[in-house]
Amino acid sequence: MIGLLKFLLIFLGFTYLFRLIKPFIFRYLFKKVSKKMGDFKTEAPVNKEGKKDKKNAQDIGEYIDYEEID
Repeated sequence: MIGLLKFLLIFLGFTYLFRLIKPFIFRYLFKKVSKKMGDFKTEAPVNKEGKKDKKNAQDIGEYIDYEEID
């Protein structure tokens, strides 16, 4: 009975301690990973002429169906 009570107190103590330390650990790991990844920009380059360059299916050319010859 004493062993079970001792186990529960130790277990609850570690879970409470981990709950207090967890934000600091995650913040440290996030900074470490972001430093390792480098400074990437998430913004995509804006291409204003991209809409003009799109071709219609009619402008591509005619469709040729090839058959295999044995």
